[in-house]
Amino acid sequence: MIPTSRDETDPPGEAVGRTNALAGRRVLLVNWRDSSHPRAGGAEVYCEEIGTRFAEAGAQVALFTARPPGTPATEHRRGITIVREGGDLGVYARAARFLRRTAGAYDVVVDFQNGIPFFAPLFAGRGTAVVCVIHHVHQEQFALHYPWPASRIGQVLEGPASRYVYGRRPLVVVSPSTRRDVRRRLGLRGPIHVVPNGMSAPLPGGTRARSPRPSIAVVSRLVSHKRFDLLLDVVPELVQRWPGLRVDIAGDGPERPRLEARSRALGLGDHVRFHGFVDTRTRQDLMASAWLTVNPSQAEGWGLTVVEANAAGVPAVAHDVPGLRDSVLDGRTGWLIREGSTLAEVTADALHRLEDPEFAGSVSQQCRAWAAQFSWDLSAERLANVLAGEIDRVRRGAAPERRLASDLSVRVEAALGAAGRAASGSSGPRLRRSDQLASGAGSLQLLLHGCDEAGAGSVLRRLGAGELRSSTPATGTDLLIGAR
Repeated sequence: MIPTSRDETDPPGEAVGRTNALAGRRVLLVNWRDSSHPRAGGAEVYCEEIGTRFAEAGAQVALFTARPPGTPATEHRRGITIVREGGDLGVYARAARFLRRTAGAYDVVVDFQNGIPFFAPLFAGRGTAVVCVIHHVHQEQFALHYPWPASRIGQVLEGPASRYVYGRRPLVVVSPSTRRDVRRRLGLRGPIHVVPNGMSAPLPGGTRARSPRPSIAVVSRLVSHKRFDLLLDVVPELVQRWPGLRVDIAGDGPERPRLEARSRALGLGDHVRFHGFVDTRTRQDLMASAWLTVNPSQAEGWGLTVVEANAAGVPAVAHDVPGLRDSVLDGRTGWLIREGSTLAEVTADALHRLEDPEFAGSVSQQCRAWAAQFSWDLSAERLANVLAGEIDRVRRGAAPERRLASDLSVRVEAALGAAGRAASGSSGPRLRRSDQLASGAGSLQLLLHGCDEAGAGSVLRRLGAGELRSSTPATGTDLLIGAR
């Protein structure tokens, strides 16, 4: 077992709404990369922000990941012991060996699937719980980035092979779109829990004021499936209407040289600036001065950069594709490009609307309110409850349910009776660990998973709640923000 005691030199984390679900548990995270990898992205942020909070809540946390040149084989950071072995592909064989070598040393393995999973159930040992986290489905990306037969091998590993190995074990996804794709396109059969990306608190202190001239800011890894060449291609048309338009692109990646060459070929030197990797303060300042952010990606698991822009009061334009259709509230926190519309048309319309200061202020308020629904503390608590529930099942020796897991969820509000007040402090044995409960102003709100409206009544009776006030099928937004 890798020791994971917290180092006194670690920087303090944010104030954490801690959950005790994993206190004293031994947790192994297995992810393709860690945040120090030169091609790290949102999946690595998710893994480490949540893992750090597990450690702060009393869990012993280790992360197994690839080792790029120049990084140490082991490192202790923010409460997590990081073990690095292998390259981009070699990490899979090294992870299998590490899991075999440490079988039984961990209570749960969190297997982060980045297109190809680590197939942890084959190596972790029968007494170890395994939960797979999926950010988005990669079937098209395999075909786009790899020649046959490598592309077909990737598709089989992500689909049929994963379906066989993970069976009916629980899965975690970051958005309702990914949940639909995992169920319909990959055919995975276990219960699927939505645990969205969180948000980090902004740095204290002032940031730039909104630019007096139209401005677009983008903060992202520069990789091919993000399709930022599409944004560059519409800038000449936008400049004809707004000659002072500025586009700031912050971030690095393998596509940066090609994008810079494309910008030069289009003569955009006076309008587009590539900043490369920037620190948090610079990123916040760039976004605070912007009118709009644009995400032309072909698909996302969620759209973390969109919601980060919303936190600065900046709306987004994005295609109506998986993930982004969840993170963008169309007409409220941004605009989706639907069939029949183009990126140029929707972006121009958005900039035109945002010329009105009153409208821009209203949209900014809605963006901030939406982003405020998400935090890494809440996401960590929700994932911890899923992991703890699977640990409990494995320790009981119970087999996963043989019937197909239900994707139904229901949102319930009831009067808060005396027994319900007692129950609201802890889910206890009367709720599944993954269910969510909140109380206030004399009412009890629940989000019940794998449950329909009829089943909600029996849950309320077990809780001793008062009169049922409402019971409705949960929407995608309900799944994202939970019971509040």
